[in-house]
This record gives sequence, structure tokens and C-alpha cells, in this order.
Amino acid sequence: MAEAQSLLSLIARGYAAGREDAATEALCYIVSRSDSARAALAEFLGVDGGPLPIASFRTQFLTDGAYPDMVCLDKCDKRVAFIESKFWASLTRNQPVKYWEELADDRPGVLLFLAPASRVADIDEGSLWSELVERLRRKRHELGSVCERESLVTASSKDGQRRLILTSWDVLLNKLTQRADKDGDTQASFEVAELRGLAHDAIKNDDPVRDENLKRLITDAVEHLKDLDLADDEGCNSAEVNGVYYVKYFHLGDTNAGLRIDYKAVKQTGKPLWLRLRHSSNSRKSVDKEDVRARWGALAKPGSEWLRWHVHIPIDLPAAADCEATLHAVVAEVERIAKVIPSDGPQDRCNSTTG
Repeated sequence: MAEAQSLLSLIARGYAAGREDAATEALCYIVSRSDSARAALAEFLGVDGGPLPIASFRTQFLTDGAYPDMVCLDKCDKRVAFIESKFWASLTRNQPVKYWEELADDRPGVLLFLAPASRVADIDEGSLWSELVERLRRKRHELGSVCERESLVTASSKDGQRRLILTSWDVLLNKLTQRADKDGDTQASFEVAELRGLAHDAIKNDDPVRDENLKRLITDAVEHLKDLDLADDEGCNSAEVNGVYYVKYFHLGDTNAGLRIDYKAVKQTGKPLWLRLRHSSNSRKSVDKEDVRARWGALAKPGSEWLRWHVHIPIDLPAAADCEATLHAVVAEVERIAKVIPSDGPQDRCNSTTG
């Protein structure tokens, strides 16, 4: 386990499923207590006409059967903004449409999503931004032109004053820190630093492609493949050589297979996750390397050390995707490979004497 970057992050680690809630509560506490932090947030969410008229904040605010992470209210208790905290979780069923529709469109209103910078940098198909826009579009909420800057993406409703903003935790927290430092609010500066530590800790340690999370991903992927009747792992196990590889074995149809993290391969190819298919020149039903290469064509360079004994096909992981999307991508890719490789496999299934 990596060293915690703040007291808040250390405490929140005991409640990993609620890191987003912990971060939201901390943000709400800071902007509620500090005039400087509140002013910085109002300016960040504002438009050319000035800062958003924010007077108070609430978390877990019930609205039409949904609970947005945080709501910003004006002095008349009207909703002027919703703030949704994201690290690596996927969108909930209410995000973003339910909260978008709860904002009045005849006055300025903002729906803000906070996420890791890597989930903000890409706005192409499959990204967090594209999913937000597509969910709104399916409910006939069209957005105008997109304004994109480093770790900040915005767009407004075509015929109203609502705005959708996706930005990184660092961008917002930098704004709060700058204003607090300018105003001499040392307490707010300290509290924002604590929240930054929590955010950085969650972003680093909960990243789906981090080593420990990849191992959980492999286990979950095998379970999904079993549910689809594509695989079984009866009599199979996992194996690990520290710094070399980790593999979980299973039967992919009649083929002895395994999902493998390869620490040597990632240094040379940038690809950490591989599907391992058993190869044995002495077995009549063995998976043939050249046959698979001819059918697949996406194997690593022949002769690489990790390809010496078996066939290994790289599993591409979607960039900056959430945990659920990453899992679905891995399962879909293994399913696709299963349709390409020969249907018959080796007779000596799940022999894990070699990695």
C-alpha cells in the first residue's frame, strides 16, 4: 500500500467504497466555512456576467428521488449548481440527466463533474465527456459548441443558460488554494491541501490499471466469462513470480488459458495485460503459435522472452476508463479472441508449472 498523502486520505482509505463521498463532504465543508474558498468556487462556476450567486451548500440533497453529491443554492434556496465527484467509478443512472433537468434554464446554472485529469484529457468516443453528452442527447438535451482547455471542458445548452463542466480535481483545488493564499486564509489552504491529498491518493490507488487493481480486474473478468459460459476455472489456480508475472488460469472453451500481467512485456510494449494460451509441440490438440499468429496478427514480436513457451495475445485496456468500462472491455476482447483461436485445445489443461 502506497503511503497516504494526507490525514484525510489515510482516514478515507478505511472506507474505499465511499472515497467520492468523503471528498465531497470535505469540499462542502471547506467552501461552507471559508469565504475565500466559496468566492473562488463561485467565480470558477460563473460566466462573463460574474460569479455564480452561491450562498450555501448541501450534500446528499434529495431531489426528485435522486441524491446529487453536492448542491449549490442561492440566497433564496434555489439550485444554481450541482457538483458530482468522480474518481474511477462509472456514471450512475441519474448522471447527468436527472441533475441537468433539475437546473432552471432561464438563469445561469451549472452541472460540474470533478474527475482525474486523465479522464478529462480525452473527449473522444468512449470518454467520460462523450458519455455525459450522449446521455443528455438521448433525452433531447442538445449542447452547443465545446470549449476545451487543459483539464477543463465546458459546453452550454443550445437554447438556455445551463452549462456542463468537466474538470480535474487539481484545476478546481488550485483555484481554491490561490484565492485562499491571496486572502491569507491559512486554514482554508491547509484544508484544501488535505483534500488534495485524498484526491491524489484515490486517483493513484484506485486506478483500474494499477497493479493490485489489475489483479482484481482479472478475477472479475474470469467470473464474467464464466457467467457467459465462455470459461470455467475448475481445478485452475493463479501463479505469481514477483517482478516477472502474475497469471490466473482458466479454461477458455477447450483451451488452457490465463489472464496474465507481464512486468517484462509492459516495459517493452507498454501493454501490461495478456491472454496466455498454452502451447505444447508434443500435444496433438495444442494451440499452434503460427496458426494463432496467422489468425490474429496482433501478437508481440516473436522471440520475446515472454513468448518463449506459450502464445500471448495483448489485451488493450481503454485509456482513462472507469472500472466498469475497463472490465467490460477486457471481457469483450477475450470473447472476441475466443472466436478467432482454434476451438480445440491442449489435453493437459491448467498445467501451471511454467508462467
